[in-house]
Amino acid sequence: MTSAEPEAVSASEDTEATCATCGAPVETDEWHPAASTKRGDGAVQILSFCDHSCRDRWQERAE
Repeated sequence: MTSAEPEAVSASEDTEATCATCGAPVETDEWHPAASTKRGDGAVQILSFCDHSCRDRWQERAE
């Protein structure tokens, strides 16, 4: 796992979403930037970000 790939989180209303870059809480009832990646096993992973600058930093590291 690289720093651009957060640990897998199970989908649940009780699970607090966190920013894939800085780890800040992400309110799931509001719109936030997101991205998707395909893992080695073919599964799609949805990543949430607290703001556009964190998404941009993640994208720079992922390239």
